[in-house]
Amino acid sequence: PPRRWRSPLPDDHCCAVSSVGNGRMRSLCLSSLLLLHGACCCYIAPASRSECSNTASRRRCRPPLLWSGETSAELVIRAPPQLLFEVYADIERMPEWSPLLERVTLVDPAARRSEWALRVPRPLTRLVNAAGLQNLVQWEAMHELDPPRALRWRSLSGVQNSGEATFTPVAGQPRATTVRLRMSYTLPDLAGPLAETRLAQSFVRRTMHGAMTRFRDAMEAQAAAAVAADDGGGGGAAIAEAAMEA
Repeated sequence: PPRRWRSPLPDDHCCAVSSVGNGRMRSLCLSSLLLLHGACCCYIAPASRSECSNTASRRRCRPPLLWSGETSAELVIRAPPQLLFEVYADIERMPEWSPLLERVTLVDPAARRSEWALRVPRPLTRLVNAAGLQNLVQWEAMHELDPPRALRWRSLSGVQNSGEATFTPVAGQPRATTVRLRMSYTLPDLAGPLAETRLAQSFVRRTMHGAMTRFRDAMEAQAAAAVAADDGGGGGAAIAEAAMEA
């Protein structure tokens, strides 16, 4: 279940979170972005030193209450784990599965560091710019690979979240895999009540399930096409056609 706790973060983090709560526009923008992120969370990145250098401002900074939660989903895909892992590990293809993502760029392959950009509706973009919350729609992350069993990630800026995707063979079905996706996130306390609403929870589940369903459909079609090629276009061709129609 969601938890609320007092943050031990240093002053520059406190001020950054605290400043977001000042002003209706920022609160509205933060709430809207939380819904748009779906499975992602809206934690404000640390402010620069100059933004918290004011002594009076520092006196007002208090460790904020933070809200944490977790979302998970799973489904069975008729494709081998190796194929699913290799495609999912190509993180620049993530926007194919999640329409909420504008782009994902692998900026440092050696360190597996990437930049992510959220697809934001134009009216909300104006709110984001006016409220100074651009760091909620672009962020950096890094991921770890455990082929072909798991991919794990954590954010480095902008959005504080982490999670993993696991790929487990289904017993007795060599061409079937159980894919589990788990994501944990931390929000400023002002966003917690919104995240707990039935609307927000339903949106998060639909977003995650929709992304997994798109991934499943594409992978089952690809796996069936591979079977068809191996069979020389015989019975496998019918399987491929059925998978693409599913």
